Amino acid sequence: MHGYSREFRRAAVTAAVAAMVVGTVTAGAGPGTVHADPGPVGPGKVTAGTGPAGPGTVHAGAGPVGAGPRPPAWCKPGGTLQTRAMPRHVKIADCDLRGRTVRGGNGLTAVVPTDGTSLVAHALRTTGGGAELRIDVDDRTGRVSFSTSTRRVPQGRPRGARAPANACQDGTYRLEGSRWPRGSTVVWRHHPGQRGLPVNGIIRGVSNMAGARTDCAAGGRFSPSPNVSTRHAGRAAAAPDITRNAGCGTRDRSNTFGWLAMTGAGSNILAATCVWYRGSSTLETDMALQEQGKRWWSAGTCPAGSYSTEAVATHEAGHVLGLGHVGGANHTRLTMAPSVAACDNGLATLGRGDYNGLMALYGGR
Repeated sequence: MHGYSREFRRAAVTAAVAAMVVGTVTAGAGPGTVHADPGPVGPGKVTAGTGPAGPGTVHAGAGPVGAGPRPPAWCKPGGTLQTRAMPRHVKIADCDLRGRTVRGGNGLTAVVPTDGTSLVAHALRTTGGGAELRIDVDDRTGRVSFSTSTRRVPQGRPRGARAPANACQDGTYRLEGSRWPRGSTVVWRHHPGQRGLPVNGIIRGVSNMAGARTDCAAGGRFSPSPNVSTRHAGRAAAAPDITRNAGCGTRDRSNTFGWLAMTGAGSNILAATCVWYRGSSTLETDMALQEQGKRWWSAGTCPAGSYSTEAVATHEAGHVLGLGHVGGANHTRLTMAPSVAACDNGLATLGRGDYNGLMALYGGR
């Protein structure tokens, strides 16, 4: 500043310092930040923006303050998420799936619980076998896990396959991992559906499973009876917590069994059951038989193409109590086989494996 007065130089320095303070940039400023220098960026200037940089520009931040990592590409807002597009174990911090609808690779859907419970969805089909979708929510580890399975009944008799075993000698069973407390009574209410269909076949079916009804023992029942019972408590105030796609909705803390028009389900879906549990304890179960496009048979001679209400309800009651599907062509005579043919009432009476499974879950009384 040669040639200028001392006062002039002092004023110039003060102005320069003020300009530096006004132009100070906060690193990492996000959208909505007011920039001190909104004009074009010249050589050597520092800016907190995220736009294109000019020559010599240095960016002090690239995103909102405190922003975490971006969610994975498959974690899209809204709509149904596909389990086949996501890892088997999902961290809630990466994508909070609670309250979201997910679809398994086998076509089953379910709403991920928000109350810390887990669930398993079951579907019984006329052909092709049954399907299951399991969703485990672990708030302690902050993780949601998925698994799907399809228990198939081969069409025809595969080469080398054994003939179906005698149900009274076939001791095969499969457990789902949760059960009601031993000695408890599962209280349930029925839903008559849109057409007011009868509940008698469902009542008999639920009783068949809990009472171990069979053709394999004198008196028509295995002994001892499993240490669990059921009680029908009349008509339900609402439909089962099962969706039009035969998936699991949001539980209402009431066990509801009955009829439902599952209009979005596949044409081979006969019934669906949802089980909500925490740890190894079952908390709620809902069961729905398909009233849309299916003919049902409850008494007398079976009309061609009709399905046994009692047989299907007995099978679904097995899921209610904690039994899973048993696949394979040699196990098709068990109640927990994953499909049923028209006019086949065989599933209404338990085989040895069905009973063994109940004993493993509840013991005898």
